[in-house]
Amino acid sequence: MIEVLIVTGPLGAGKTTAMNRLLQREIAGRRRVAVLINEFGSVSVDEKLVNAERPELAGLENLINGCVCCSLRDDVVAALATWCDQPEGQRPERVVMETTGLADPTDLLDLELDPSLRGRLRLVGCLTVVSCLGPVDHLKHRDLLRRQVALASLVYISKTDLDPSLAFAWESEIRRAFPRTALVQTRLGEAPTEAPDPWQGDLRPLPEGWVKTEGPSFAEARSLTLHWDHPIDPAALEKLFQCPPKDGELLRAKGVCAFDGWPVRNDGSDRWAFQVADGRLEVSPLPPLQKGLPADSVAVVIGTDLDASAWKRALRELERAPLGTRKKAVIRP
Repeated sequence: MIEVLIVTGPLGAGKTTAMNRLLQREIAGRRRVAVLINEFGSVSVDEKLVNAERPELAGLENLINGCVCCSLRDDVVAALATWCDQPEGQRPERVVMETTGLADPTDLLDLELDPSLRGRLRLVGCLTVVSCLGPVDHLKHRDLLRRQVALASLVYISKTDLDPSLAFAWESEIRRAFPRTALVQTRLGEAPTEAPDPWQGDLRPLPEGWVKTEGPSFAEARSLTLHWDHPIDPAALEKLFQCPPKDGELLRAKGVCAFDGWPVRNDGSDRWAFQVADGRLEVSPLPPLQKGLPADSVAVVIGTDLDASAWKRALRELERAPLGTRKKAVIRP
């Protein structure tokens, strides 16, 4: 049977980085591994990041504009069934399923029982990635995060190199709340060599007595997407996310762009991936996609009660059009 590992955790926790490390090991071990990515928004940035780093994948399916635990459930089943139908020697041996940070993984536990999948795949574990840079009290006050951690067969505490003291605070809080859950601290998505194998986990039921508390939910969150036509001012990008528009709460932002004044790198690409999480802007080089094509320049912003027009104007103003060209204007609806 195909083995399926769920990778979940809050927005911006570092799930894609951790997943790329897992895929690297699987491919080095000569296993056929496929990836199913779910992103909240109309375009997929994570797909570009995975595709650029792991072109050897046995399959890559991208599900956007919804959530694998509810609105995209049928699409998940269809993608997994298609892989199960492939002949021996081509069929993936393992599938990594990365959920959006707004997904409740408890709603995926019955995938094995779907008539088209029964006896053909096995859920082997749930890897939950939690950033140590987020407020520690979120574990008490955010219902979704509690579910993601409660279900985990293994928890990665990410970004520990940025603040070791916060990393230990998160570790203490999780061990206190869920003492039976395996937990390790990671750096750049990499777990220590002695860490448990995520593929050897078990999916556990939610503990009794947990209390539903307040926090952003999938139903409350919205995303907006803007495609850029020109390079972006890097200083202006940083300033925007340090001082975002006042209305609403920014949960996550990410995208791909070329930076004004930055030369083409030695790998032949001028594209950079950026993400905003935990109040920090991170930028990393994005290699050329397959066939050497550049990735589209795009920004995705996720939050609650966002002023879409204000955000689109702010994002458009980051462009630095070459002399003699015009930028698009955002018209208020």
